[in-house]
Amino acid sequence: MNIIKNLLLAVAILFVLSLGTSIWLNVYTRHGESVEIPNVKTMSPEAAQPFFEARKLSYRVIDSTYNEAFVPGTIIETIPPAGSKVKKGRTIYLRINSHSAGTVLLPDLVDLSQRQAVSMLKSLGLEKIQIEWVPENYRDLVVGVEYRGALLQAGDKVPVSATVTLLVGSGTPAEEDETSPNEETTEDFDNPLDF
Repeated sequence: MNIIKNLLLAVAILFVLSLGTSIWLNVYTRHGESVEIPNVKTMSPEAAQPFFEARKLSYRVIDSTYNEAFVPGTIIETIPPAGSKVKKGRTIYLRINSHSAGTVLLPDLVDLSQRQAVSMLKSLGLEKIQIEWVPENYRDLVVGVEYRGALLQAGDKVPVSATVTLLVGSGTPAEEDETSPNEETTEDFDNPLDF
């Protein structure tokens, strides 16, 4: 009989503890109390602040990228996205449009294939890439990079929004100058072996 009493007491204590834990979790996590993240895209963080405060949300700027489609200093994205349901008191992370495109260091692209060079430039964020074919023995070989008509060197800084021109070999050699130092002259000399 004692064993049955102890067993029932243990089950009752376990039930009360489970019920207490469930009630505490509902209160602690504010179960059922969610708010919708407002759509504050294209607003400045200062202009968006009242929308967050009205929903008892806080915000923090975590990143800035440059996008020509947005006004500098405005919100490009919220994380979680607008329309998502979150608990009150949650921090919403903002990605802002920077005031300038920023710059990247140009890698050494000379003697790479056109495909490799384009891939490297795109990985740096440069999307506006033009190809100019120039006379060169080796087809698809990069012989230089230009920005606004100036020849660039490896390590030069280029704006991310820049349009760069890859000078790529066409596979046809340049016509050599008649006075080229590499060209042998053909003057009439008496061949000493000529009898």
